[in-house]
Amino acid sequence: MTRAVQGLLVALALVGAFFFTSRPPQAQELDLDVVFRCSTKAADAAKQCKATREMIIGNCTVCHTFVPIVMQQFEPSGWDGLLARHVSGGRVTNLKPEQIKVIRDFLVATFNTSNPPPELPQELLDNWTSY
Repeated sequence: MTRAVQGLLVALALVGAFFFTSRPPQAQELDLDVVFRCSTKAADAAKQCKATREMIIGNCTVCHTFVPIVMQQFEPSGWDGLLARHVSGGRVTNLKPEQIKVIRDFLVATFNTSNPPPELPQELLDNWTSY
């Protein structure tokens, strides 16, 4: 093997290593504990956070992905209006009023104008549908 071929192979290996080790996260590799900010909470709060996240995912993602939920940073009145439209509009029918309050309180505390939206893979942002 000539030095030129060896140099080319080394260059290709370095370029390949760069692209395969520093690529942005893919959707299937996403840590929902990070996205929903459950990983930064104490044990009991993290457990409640995960339970609320599951209520959100189990009910809201029937119509759309979780992306608009975590990307929209509303004041309390914004979340109130959005939830009221979804409940009164018949989109959310499986939740009890106390469950909706838990979700509302979580959204107000977690996804507001004081907290930047989480980092998501571009493939999810490209397919974001908003309501």
